[in-house]
Amino acid sequence: MPARAREPRRFSAHIIFFDNDGTVFDSARSGVLKAVQDGFREFAARRGLAHLPVPTIARIKELTGAPNTEFFPAVLPPELRHLAPELRDTCLQHEVRAIRGRGELYPGVLELLRELRTRGKKLVLITHAGVEYLTATAERFGYPTLFDRLYHVGLHGLAGKAEMMAHAVAELAGDGAPLMAVGDKAADMAAGRAHGAACVFCAYGFGTDADAEGADAVIQAPLELLELVG
Repeated sequence: MPARAREPRRFSAHIIFFDNDGTVFDSARSGVLKAVQDGFREFAARRGLAHLPVPTIARIKELTGAPNTEFFPAVLPPELRHLAPELRDTCLQHEVRAIRGRGELYPGVLELLRELRTRGKKLVLITHAGVEYLTATAERFGYPTLFDRLYHVGLHGLAGKAEMMAHAVAELAGDGAPLMAVGDKAADMAAGRAHGAACVFCAYGFGTDADAEGADAVIQAPLELLELVG
């Protein structure tokens, strides 16, 4: 008699937290990573620093998900890191144009979010991006109709994802509600673990095997999450 296929593990979750870039929003296919390169070139030319190496797409993917206060200093040499805010503002203009012009979600994301809402789940988007970036993506894809809450760095004075999760739990359910955290970086897994959430790593995003450490489950495509949510 052939062995029966193992059923996927299922997790109880009342609130599901989603990262944005690399999880919901496909910023690579949307041209946002290239937009960072274009912004870097504009900044370097304006500053007479055309000799500076433009960050590679691989490096941008590696840094995607970090707060702006970490991302932009990391692509500058130490002696120029005081210019990181100017670089951020320049790149942001290019990023927002890319989002508004050709932004795309990962295939299956809309179906996933709509089905989870049908099941009565509370959905929360948490991102280390700033308000301008999140506003552009939210308007492009109608996030207010897909998520119950949207959090960015600085909202309510919050800086990290664990803080954002705590704020959302207090607003939507209170302590003790079963939680799930979905993302493609170690910061997403760490924030989830800090709240006892089931942690789901998105292998289709920008993370590496090291980012997946501590995850309770790994998915290769967004719709696979439906098999994990009880």
